[in-house]
Amino acid sequence: MPEMLATIHRNRVPGVLEVQLGEFSKRVFILGGDIIFASSTNRGESLGDSLLASGQITVAQYRESALQLLAHRGKRHGQVLVEMGMLSEAEMRAAVLQQVQRIVWSLFDLAEGLVSFTLGEDRADEVYKLRIPTPRAILHGCKTVADAKRLVTRLGGKGTLFSRPPTPEQLKDFQLEAGEEELLNLVDGHRTLFELCDHGPFSAGLNARVLYAFSCLGLIKKEKDVPSGIRVQVPSTD
Repeated sequence: MPEMLATIHRNRVPGVLEVQLGEFSKRVFILGGDIIFASSTNRGESLGDSLLASGQITVAQYRESALQLLAHRGKRHGQVLVEMGMLSEAEMRAAVLQQVQRIVWSLFDLAEGLVSFTLGEDRADEVYKLRIPTPRAILHGCKTVADAKRLVTRLGGKGTLFSRPPTPEQLKDFQLEAGEEELLNLVDGHRTLFELCDHGPFSAGLNARVLYAFSCLGLIKKEKDVPSGIRVQVPSTD
């Protein structure tokens, strides 16, 4: 998933990334290479259920808003809730952002699923327009992956060396967080994957996750494997 999102962002194409997971499907809407919305057919991930679970609305308010939504089929649930005075515009925007983020982050830990990408603009008329920078989504999403070993396998072997190519054009204005910047600065073409994971600013597992995100984004480039008797060992969870 991170590699797919990075490719979409690099080409700045609009479209919908859809993941089919058994009876449920999740869709990520992308415009200008960045994420503007996400949806899920799993009712537990709906806006109404999310607001109910967080205590922002009551069961009675949920039912009342659902009836209003049925009566005004052209409107979004969030729009109806705001018009009914149950939440302010700012509260609803924050709630929609949290809901979208939860759906997006859930896709990073999937072991398998049927994925398709359809070109074209969608959700352009969304009432609560969002823009989540895809590089930030990739970095955050990779950090949430439970099994770091799965990402290490995609990075290479214990002696793999990485270099830093010129910053990709689409990332010229992207700002890394302090720890991320520190880890990126350790990549010099001489330190092995083991050394980067072992000496980076985070835990070994988190360093591996962030390095994988860097690789997806094109901030680092795999050079070669150096024979070594050292094994890269990172915990599945931190």
